[in-house]
Amino acid sequence: MCYAGCIAASDPAHVRIFAAITAITTTLASAAALAQPPADTITVGVFTVAPYVIAGDTGPHGALVEFFEREIAPRMHVRFQWERPTTVARLEQNLIAGRVLFTPILAKTSAREQAHIQFAGEPHIRFTPAIAVLPEHPLNALTAPSDLAGVTVGWVQAGALPPFMHDPHIRLDLAGAIDWERTNLDKLKLGRIGGAYFSDRQTARYFAARNGLRLKLLDLPVPGTALYAAFSPSAPPELVERYLRVASEAFANGRFNAYLNRAIAEQ
Repeated sequence: MCYAGCIAASDPAHVRIFAAITAITTTLASAAALAQPPADTITVGVFTVAPYVIAGDTGPHGALVEFFEREIAPRMHVRFQWERPTTVARLEQNLIAGRVLFTPILAKTSAREQAHIQFAGEPHIRFTPAIAVLPEHPLNALTAPSDLAGVTVGWVQAGALPPFMHDPHIRLDLAGAIDWERTNLDKLKLGRIGGAYFSDRQTARYFAARNGLRLKLLDLPVPGTALYAAFSPSAPPELVERYLRVASEAFANGRFNAYLNRAIAEQ
């Protein structure tokens, strides 16, 4: 039964009106979807440096990877496709050739700028080099290379060092193992070396936590290494601008340090 004011479902006019409303609704929904373009896929190259980037079976992970996935990618409206970690030299060549479009951290050099690698804005991450020693070591601070006279310091073969560490007062023991960080900490624990050099103090904290080792970290009296987000010469300028618009907000209020400290604390 149909009371006054209602329209029977079989009424042709009602069917036409319902179809028209449905068509309009579908069109508006499609337009709304088109207003939100699909996320761009950006190939990302990295080198390993714990706890920032750690090589895994399915790809890189670590504090830097997690931070860029959760804080940078959504703000840029992109999807990061992480390539397996490689050496710094290979990463540099991959950027120049356009095999990857982006890397989250890279030191700025004149050679890289001349190769037209695009360094984005200001550095938000800085490595602080340090010598890790056992807690009972008499040194509490470093002021000059002569402070390390007679101390054998562990490092890695072919690893870059600041001029401070090239002083003849310092005797280096260069490890050839892939897991050289753990190797040098084992040597330190056994008293075979007096200190272990790390390009960033956070790396020493990370490996000490996983080896149950208490350390005293002596920061080098040098500026440290500023690390920039960098784009391939073939990356479109709009992509670089998109990163610049979101980076300061993402890194604000010590947000990245929270990721870093969590990565160090996790066992």
